[in-house]
Amino acid sequence: MISKQKVGRISPLNAIVFACIFQDAEKAGKAMLDFLNAVLKHVGEEPIVEILDMKSEYAVFGEIANQKYGRLDVRVKAESGRIFDVEVQIDKDYMNERGFFYGIRIGEEEFKSGSSYIHMPEVRVINLVDFYVRDDKTHVVEPVVVSYANNPGELATEKFKMYHIQLPAFRKEHKTLESVKNDTFLAWLYMFDRGYQNPDEMEVLSDMTEGLRNFATRYNYAISDPDLIRRYRMYEDGKHDIATRIEVAERKAAEKATKEAEEKAKKAAKEAEEKAKKAAKEAAEKAKEAAEKAAEEAEKNNNIKVAKDLKQHCVDPAIISSATGLSLDEIARL
Repeated sequence: MISKQKVGRISPLNAIVFACIFQDAEKAGKAMLDFLNAVLKHVGEEPIVEILDMKSEYAVFGEIANQKYGRLDVRVKAESGRIFDVEVQIDKDYMNERGFFYGIRIGEEEFKSGSSYIHMPEVRVINLVDFYVRDDKTHVVEPVVVSYANNPGELATEKFKMYHIQLPAFRKEHKTLESVKNDTFLAWLYMFDRGYQNPDEMEVLSDMTEGLRNFATRYNYAISDPDLIRRYRMYEDGKHDIATRIEVAERKAAEKATKEAEEKAKKAAKEAEEKAKKAAKEAAEKAKEAAEKAAEEAEKNNNIKVAKDLKQHCVDPAIISSATGLSLDEIARL
């Protein structure tokens, strides 16, 4: 019988709790073996017989993203040579790219120099995610394989496969403990998702397999570990700090954007005002020029009329020119 102590509400899929539970093969090898085989059976792959090595918070060699090492949640090596990277993912961005990257890294570690590609290890990346990797794909398990572009059904290699286990899809289809009792894979997901919250449900699940019992024992041990609780609180405080920094940064960015927008609006308004003034000035000048030209035309037409009248009365052209301002040639043409 497992302990009836209050389990609490710390999710086993919290990165720190998950790493504490699956520290190594000696402590949680039965649980991991059972979970991996449940996944493999669900996706139609051969099970593994034994775990040779398992380590949580496994450091992948090489510098990654300005850090000394990238870290896997749990790295597992089976007796068959297959390598597993089991991850609890909280970041949706570039899921496949990150999975390929870390899968290649851990495969490279096991691929001995000078070995034939035939002996390249098989790598399986298993991601437990609390979101849909693709909004149009709502299956509990979303497989990612390497296939030929002109024949998607034909695998290009069996060496690498990745499985996204989408908890929202599981949660939607399986709402009760009763609905998962006949499927070990679903029982594991129920344990991860909400079975851990209820000691009675946890007991029922732990009676299903030795692996689930091993997990329940490890989980109860983990949440009673003062060091884990301290790390968990630091982790949660860190998340609050990060959230605060993000919020402050977003607010400052919004304030900056608002200020820049106001300055641009003022500048645009000033430029528009200056353009309007310039346009009005140009329009006034053109109107003045047009009025002056019209006045000149009217005066000239009037002088022509007067000149014609005087010419009809046989007035001397010189006198007409003096009176109207018309030249002698213009008077002669009238």
